Amino acid sequence: MATISSESNLHSPPAKKLKTDESQNGVEKLTKNGCNLKDEKASLSFISEKPCSGAYNEKSIDDEYFDSYADTEVHRTMIEDHVRTDAYHKAIMQDPSFIKDKVICDVGCGSGILSMFCAQAGAKKVYAIDASKIATQAKKVIESNGFENIITVFEGRAEDIELPEKVDVVVSEWMGYMLLYETMLPSVLHVRDKWLKPGGHMFPERATLHIALGEASWITQYEESTYDFWVALHPMYGLEMTALADHAVARYLEYAHVFMLPQKDVLSLPSTVCDLDLNKITTKELEVISSSFSLSSMGSRNLNCIVCWFDVTFPGGVKISTSPDLEDTHWQNTVLPLPDMKVVQDSTVVGVLTISQHNKRSLDIKLQYKLSTSENMLHRRYRLDENCAELE
Repeated sequence: MATISSESNLHSPPAKKLKTDESQNGVEKLTKNGCNLKDEKASLSFISEKPCSGAYNEKSIDDEYFDSYADTEVHRTMIEDHVRTDAYHKAIMQDPSFIKDKVICDVGCGSGILSMFCAQAGAKKVYAIDASKIATQAKKVIESNGFENIITVFEGRAEDIELPEKVDVVVSEWMGYMLLYETMLPSVLHVRDKWLKPGGHMFPERATLHIALGEASWITQYEESTYDFWVALHPMYGLEMTALADHAVARYLEYAHVFMLPQKDVLSLPSTVCDLDLNKITTKELEVISSSFSLSSMGSRNLNCIVCWFDVTFPGGVKISTSPDLEDTHWQNTVLPLPDMKVVQDSTVVGVLTISQHNKRSLDIKLQYKLSTSENMLHRRYRLDENCAELE
């Protein structure tokens, strides 16, 4: 359900500034960085070798998370992503046997649009749950469409809501950046385990995360423009400022970026990091996801990132994909920058990607990789968290 504003692929993601009141992040040298994903152009910071220095307050994290979804513009961003919205509409409408005369639970209902799709498809009853104040607006919209006798809205955490009955289908749009950011899926699984009838259906029912090698041209463009700026100060003012260019570029590469990578810049076939059967996966299994990979380059290029995207599939076969070779979505891709590495046709990069939960709504990402012909494994660590802010 994460949101991000759309930008042209001709422009690079913005640089970021440090929020000094937040936890340390870094690579091996523990460089401090920060980012705030409430900025819809969010970039994402590295994870430190050290734990967060601040106290972990789950209630505060949840309160801030749910407050962010009270903003109507957030829901407009998601709804106007027609790839997303049309897929849910088609999945709900195309086969009446899944929804018609059934009892549905919509987890994280937001504006109520998915609940109303279910009502249009002939659902007997829909229980719509949202912990955000947007639930108040959802009730008004539902009433204005004449669905108040079919849809009941519950304002509260999914874990705290007591439904009047078991349900036949659990519907939710829970996906975040890199599939798992925001950690909403455990709430959906709680509803599944407590309220879904045996043999009931999950919408979507499967989620898959992929990675591939990439060459992000905007990383190179940022490096070049940064050096051009700082180097040009010498003839203008007689001052040598190149050290600041080195610093700026190093910092820029210490962030993962939520941004679309053009298909022409994907350098390999994908490898699957995880393939989640949402009828069976447990919350415990989501705490740490680790997968080895082997990616072979297509052609001679400059490898400078790993690109990540996801697919989800619904009963009946409808699919949402955030792949670089398909239409952009508001999730875009997640790009993990790497130091430049020249690869030729069939160069193979092997490694392990590990994703783990951090402080309830955040993710830690650890990347170990090397050319298959090399003996030395390289290490990169990232965090997808709330501590990013755009440079002013």
